Amino acid sequence: MDDEQADLAFADLAARQFGRVDALVNNAGYYQAGPLEGTTMDQVHRQFQTNVFGLIVLNKAFIPHFRAQGSGVIVNIGSISADQGYPYTSVYEASKAAVVSPSEGLNAELAEFGVAVKAVLPGNMATRIFDKIDQAEDVPDAYDASIKAFLSLNLVRSDPRLTANVIYEAVTDGKPGKARYYSGPDGTAIPRVKQLLGQDWHWQEFRAAISGNPSPLWRALVPAPAADE
Repeated sequence: MDDEQADLAFADLAARQFGRVDALVNNAGYYQAGPLEGTTMDQVHRQFQTNVFGLIVLNKAFIPHFRAQGSGVIVNIGSISADQGYPYTSVYEASKAAVVSPSEGLNAELAEFGVAVKAVLPGNMATRIFDKIDQAEDVPDAYDASIKAFLSLNLVRSDPRLTANVIYEAVTDGKPGKARYYSGPDGTAIPRVKQLLGQDWHWQEFRAAISGNPSPLWRALVPAPAADE
């Protein structure tokens, strides 16, 4: 995703190879984790290069093809962390927010050409993204106990096939005006809980939950990720 010129040429290559392209799914990305204080600016720039700039280049490359043929679907993979901020994830979730918001803008921008741009926001999924985490390089010891406590809350993750099914839905459902899709029991619950509780109440409940003290209300409204069986 660092070679933007190659990325720009990829749409032409795909069109020549397949004759026609009807959908693009942008799933490239990795997870930079750790306190912002201990994260280098090089790590921040690399996170955005892959998760945001590389994705934008591929959107830019395919849009002319879809506009010319009068149809096409672009699905950009965001994260539930673009909807609510988790600790020790600030750079990653900033990059994912920078995926979701442009997807909504492009959904409106390209509607007149028959092109639908959508964002999928998965919940906590059991993917290999957790096998290649770029950890903050210089974390003060003062964070150790809190990081360990937070990580202990995220041991269960959902089967990624849940997200694959939602991606397929976004491509094939014939709803060009729908810009956001959620996957996983935790992911799909968040927008509903926000609507039910309102922004401020939701935030207070969420902060308590990520501190290890979820209220009975939160437990009832936000199911845990479903373990991959």
